[in-house]
Amino acid sequence: MWNHSKSLLLTAVWIRVALLAWIIIAVALPFWQQSRAVLVLFYFIFLPVLLALCGLDRLLQRLRRGQVFSAENLASLRLVSWMCFFAAVFLLVGACLWPVLILGAGGVGFLGLFVRVVKNLLAEAIVLKDENDLTI
Repeated sequence: MWNHSKSLLLTAVWIRVALLAWIIIAVALPFWQQSRAVLVLFYFIFLPVLLALCGLDRLLQRLRRGQVFSAENLASLRLVSWMCFFAAVFLLVGACLWPVLILGAGGVGFLGLFVRVVKNLLAEAIVLKDENDLTI
């Protein structure tokens, strides 16, 4: 039977697979792609994506421990949203060479906005929980 803990575990596995794949691509790309523009764009985007995946991994670890309403989770979501915005900016710059990257930049930018809204929602939930904890 599928449950919440299995869902968290599956998500954690996928995040770790994505982290490993991202690092492998970063190592292998110079041997596979000779275009300097592609390499420069990839390595500008590499760090924001890596940091976003690490932030998601830390967030998921805390969720698996039952730490839902915490300032650390807010910090992780803030990191993920900013890294999405940085990646979107780099994709927009890359769109000067490949216009189709505008679509990717829009998608990543929207994802950053979505994560930002979830972060703000969690911040309000933390305030409500803290007020509730003080109520007798």
